[in-house]
Amino acid sequence: MDGKRWGHIISRGLEYVLTFFLILAINFFLPRVMPGGPLLSILGSQSSDLPVVIDEETKYKLMDYYHLNDPLHVQFIHYLMDAAHLDFGYSIFYNVPVVDIILGRLPWTFLLMGTALVVSTFFGIWLGLESAWNRGNKLDNLLLVIMPTLRSVPAFFLGALMIFLLGYKMGLFPVSGAVTPYMDYGGIADRIKDILSHLILPMFCLAAFEMPGTYLLVRNVCVQQLERPYVLMATARGLKDRSIKKHVLINSIVPAVNQIAAMLGFMVAGAVFVETVFAYPGMGMLVYNSFIERDYPLLQGAFIFMSLCVLACNYAADIICSYIDGRTGQE
Repeated sequence: MDGKRWGHIISRGLEYVLTFFLILAINFFLPRVMPGGPLLSILGSQSSDLPVVIDEETKYKLMDYYHLNDPLHVQFIHYLMDAAHLDFGYSIFYNVPVVDIILGRLPWTFLLMGTALVVSTFFGIWLGLESAWNRGNKLDNLLLVIMPTLRSVPAFFLGALMIFLLGYKMGLFPVSGAVTPYMDYGGIADRIKDILSHLILPMFCLAAFEMPGTYLLVRNVCVQQLERPYVLMATARGLKDRSIKKHVLINSIVPAVNQIAAMLGFMVAGAVFVETVFAYPGMGMLVYNSFIERDYPLLQGAFIFMSLCVLACNYAADIICSYIDGRTGQE
């Protein structure tokens, strides 16, 4: 069985390697089929109001430096070689090494997505289990209306609504940024408090957008588990509801882990909208700005780092599930 499990893990690893290569290819070609170019925002044009800040000689030097004058397949080869060394060059717009920009933004995105994932997972599993346990009653019916409705609301609209109600109207939380500019902190506790106050709105916005998926999956799996004979036997033996729920949840954990891992991909997409709405200085806002500026090196580097994180988490979930569920990898 261990040999089959290792074979399953290795085969899944090869699938993720192939997936990552396809992501690299899409990451390279997609920005280049968009209208405009990476130098347009800093060069200007005769038909726009943007000032010309570089001359033609500098423009051609930049084109040569970024291999933009080379054929597309030559650009792709340079791109793969640089990606293998995690060398993405300099950002065209910011004129700073791409890796430095990404490493400055990643901690904020990890903080936002990490806390949102914990909150959405906890409440999704808890509410899903309680809804399944009380299936058919008012609580279950209410949640079955609220959750799909919440999932259908776009993240940017939910964020704008939270900013208006909780930020401007009630003044409970800051509405933009990750820290207060030019804040003179009295100590580490004040800094943490300021960071958390800026985090609450975007975190709950992202968590509310992702929680319904976990809730619906956990509810459906738990409903199936509650119909199994072991639940009837446990009830007949007089076990407490808490103990029965624990066993039901343990037997439902594999689909939940897979759902959490799969949710990361959707959470990355949601983070782009949430960080843009709240002006949160993470990877989502960086991708949005680099897309607007057609900054190929920065856009490619950001997508590669984000793709690596998502694929690594999904692969880790596959490995965890292969040990939780002994049937994984077996014929």
